[in-house]
Amino acid sequence: MKAASLLKLSLSTLLAVATIPFCAAQANLAGNWEGTLDTGGGTFHIVWHAVAAPDGTLTSTFDNIDQSIYGIKVKNLSLKGSDLTMSVDDTVSINGQDVSIRGDFAGKLSSDGNTITGTWTQTDPAQPPAPIELKRVAPPAAPATAPASKPGAVGNRFGTLGARPAQLFLC
Repeated sequence: MKAASLLKLSLSTLLAVATIPFCAAQANLAGNWEGTLDTGGGTFHIVWHAVAAPDGTLTSTFDNIDQSIYGIKVKNLSLKGSDLTMSVDDTVSINGQDVSIRGDFAGKLSSDGNTITGTWTQTDPAQPPAPIELKRVAPPAAPATAPASKPGAVGNRFGTLGARPAQLFLC
């Protein structure tokens, strides 16, 4: 094997091994988290949905339940020890109008892994940091499965519908 190929293989292996603990730590965040965000101008019920991929990495979204805004995509997420940071840069439709949502979350995961305490800073328009505490409310959802077909629902059916004075034959 050439030295360059061996070096690439070694670096690839080292990178894969180095990221395994990070992915596993992120996967531990999978689930639904709820909290209340007090912006000074209003209080909003927030839900954070974190879904782990098979490799342990997360994709996640926020919902603002009180304003009926769902699926705000988290662009970047990082968990280092108990320090969690997320950034949002998304455009959502509110009452048929596109609205940009940009902001950053910085918080700490509790030692039991069920509470995240931190602050949300909206960057567009600029707002002062708002405290938020998220609590785990549901374990990660199992992957959806196709519904089983109902026995007896497939096939031909015959009958008569009596509508006086006529009768309709159904098949």
